[in-house]
Amino acid sequence: MGTNSELISDEKGMVIVYVAILLMMLFGFLGLAVDGGHLFKVRGELQNAADAAALKGAWHLFTRPTDPTQLPTLQWEVARFQAQQMITENSSDNTALKDAMIEVGYWNMSSNVLQPTTLASPGPADIPAVRVVASRSDGSNGGPVNNFFMQIFKKPYSPVGSRPAVAMLGFPGIVPPGGLFPLALSKCMTDHYFSQIPMPDPPPQIKVSSPYLPGGETCYSGQWTSFKTDNNDVPTITDLMNNGNPTSLATGDEIWIEPGAKAALYSPILTDWLPEGGKDVIMAIVDTGSSDLSVKGDLPITGFATFHIDGAVGGSGKYVYGHFIEYFTSPPGTMPGGPPTNTLTPPRLVQ
Repeated sequence: MGTNSELISDEKGMVIVYVAILLMMLFGFLGLAVDGGHLFKVRGELQNAADAAALKGAWHLFTRPTDPTQLPTLQWEVARFQAQQMITENSSDNTALKDAMIEVGYWNMSSNVLQPTTLASPGPADIPAVRVVASRSDGSNGGPVNNFFMQIFKKPYSPVGSRPAVAMLGFPGIVPPGGLFPLALSKCMTDHYFSQIPMPDPPPQIKVSSPYLPGGETCYSGQWTSFKTDNNDVPTITDLMNNGNPTSLATGDEIWIEPGAKAALYSPILTDWLPEGGKDVIMAIVDTGSSDLSVKGDLPITGFATFHIDGAVGGSGKYVYGHFIEYFTSPPGTMPGGPPTNTLTPPRLVQ
């Protein structure tokens, strides 16, 4: 009898141990579910704040000139300040955010590394950017997040942080399908134009598809392009006027230059196509080092700029006339990586 009583007592003792272990496991899983879900929510709020701060900071990386003869210029500290302001407009776990780790510099698209603002010679892959990390930790934004069930395991608080949010903005280097008008501007003309500071106000009228003075007789202002195909017929160019480039085009890509486009393209087709007051369009800039645009052939794209078409003249004249405009934001999908012009891409999260 004594032996059986001892066995029963031992089994009761083991049951108590098992129950205790199971309770600990239950509380552990409950803690993971409740506290883990809470931390996941807080991390999402911090990520949203970091993303918004990076995008707002990137939006302010460049000045917005109202003078069409001036180019946007970098303003690192303004971007940092705007990112910080956006952080304070957000909250996490009902706690207003006050600070974040904010860095500015050149984001290298190849290595995914943020380089300093003092980078000596930024290349096409080095894009101005803002990097933001928001966290709830010791000394930051009210400290770590309070736990509920995990306090049983002597873990009353948990630090939480966002992933790094990186937003960049720059001059266009890639234009998606539909973004370009089928006229190409010459690099010699645009270089000459944007180097003249100050320029007369209002900006001078430019005739595209004729020599541009004082650029010189060999520096044509621009010419028709059929992008990746060798065509100058009216139906093809008209379709490109209405629908833009069929494929994405980037700096370094070659496009077909076609002088001698039909007079009908200028008037009445282009004249009828233009809305009242003209239209802003984005045009590719091509390197005219080997051609003055009076000879058809492929030329490499060196950048993109925004031009306001006022009208067109057909007959024996055959030219489009208009002017460069002040700062302009290119459509969504445009990627940075080009040289300075009067056009900037929208801010874009890259991390």
